[in-house]
Amino acid sequence: MSSGLTAPFRIVADAAIYRIRKREGANLATSMTLAVALSLPVTDIAYRCVFGVLLNLFVYLLNDCFDVQLDLAAPGRDSERTQFLHDHLGAGWTMVALLAIILGVTGWLHSTGLVVAFVANAVLITAYSRVLKRLPLVDLVAMVGWGVTMAMVGFPIESVDGWRFAGLLAILCAVTEAIQVIRDAASDQQAGLRTTAVVLGVRPTVWVARALMVGACVYTCLVLHTLLGLIFLCALLVPIRAASAARSWDLLRLVLGPTWLLLLAAHRFGGSWLSWLAVGG
Repeated sequence: MSSGLTAPFRIVADAAIYRIRKREGANLATSMTLAVALSLPVTDIAYRCVFGVLLNLFVYLLNDCFDVQLDLAAPGRDSERTQFLHDHLGAGWTMVALLAIILGVTGWLHSTGLVVAFVANAVLITAYSRVLKRLPLVDLVAMVGWGVTMAMVGFPIESVDGWRFAGLLAILCAVTEAIQVIRDAASDQQAGLRTTAVVLGVRPTVWVARALMVGACVYTCLVLHTLLGLIFLCALLVPIRAASAARSWDLLRLVLGPTWLLLLAAHRFGGSWLSWLAVGG
């Protein structure tokens, strides 16, 4: 067993490695590419990137500390990592508190927007972990809020264009959450969690996910770029099943990621390089 001095650092490292292996934390890439598209200064982007890394560590570790008992009982949740956190839960909460202090100070030194992003995420993830993830449909709405609050790392709070792109990320976060609850439906039901997939069933939740994809298309066409928004309809071709939900998540990213980058490029460089698309920019 690790000493009391090394346990906190192992807990943070475990949380980071686990999320990377699960290909989570993509919000950091979206928020930083948004910052570049908005032509923020390089030093500002670097500051926001460091803040975003710390914020991701904070929210995931906070969620892990709240969910440690559920994760211990759930199959396929990296039981060794979870057991270590359970055995050193005090160290886990200490790191949560330390990260909160660092985020509060660094956010305050930078801007009101980063302070709001930190506080909003802390409140939202706490509410999600304790209550909201147990309420069907509300679990998806909570991720709409998370999509916005994490995106705030990538733009000044007064940026109208930043908020427009954050609106799209909010819808896309709800899509990925729908896939996640489909993936975890069996273990969540065993744990007594009343997620959307558990209460409505996998098949209706698939239709909810598809409706959200259409919503992302409509929002993009109306607010960001008409023809590029239509690419999101390709996401409807991705098969979604409980047994292969993780693969569905990866396939969706092959549609959502490049489309996001195209939208940012159209904003950053104007419509000239996409003039052959005839619309938007």
